[in-house]
Amino acid sequence: MKETALADLLAFLAKAPALQDVTLRAEEAGPAPGTGGLWPRGVTVLTRREDVLGGVTLRCRAEFLLRLCLPLPPGDDAQALHNAGRLLALQSWVAAQSAAHVLPPLGDGVPEGETLRAEEGRLERADTGGTARYTIRLRAEFTEIYKEETP
Repeated sequence: MKETALADLLAFLAKAPALQDVTLRAEEAGPAPGTGGLWPRGVTVLTRREDVLGGVTLRCRAEFLLRLCLPLPPGDDAQALHNAGRLLALQSWVAAQSAAHVLPPLGDGVPEGETLRAEEGRLERADTGGTARYTIRLRAEFTEIYKEETP
C-alpha cells in the first residue's frame, strides 16, 4: 500500500457531498460537531500469486474506520434523521465512485481492479451535550505487484 494512502483517502472523502461541512483529519474525530477522523485498521493479503520469472502479485484488503462527530441535540428527531441520511448518502456515494473507477490509487495494479466499500454505518454514541459519534467501516481491495529485480 502506498505511504500516501491515508492522505489520499482523506482527500477523496472530503469530496463527498455528505461530508461537505465536515473537517476530516487522520486519526482524530471530535469532540466538536462537524469533525471526523480516519483510522487505518490494517492490511490483509487475500491471495498471493508468483509467476515463472519470480514476480509476485498480491491481492490485498485494507480496512479503515471513519468516525464522525455530528450535532444531535437530545430529542431532535429531525437531526437524527438528517445524520442517518448522511451516512446512507456517503455509503451510496462511495459505491458510485468505486463503480466508476475514480478512487485514489492504493496499490500499483490496474486502477480498474481497485474497489472501495463503505459499510456498517452506525450511531456509536450520543451525549447529552448535543453531539453524536457515528462510524463507518471502509474496505478497499487493491493489487500490489512485486517484480524480481535483475542485478
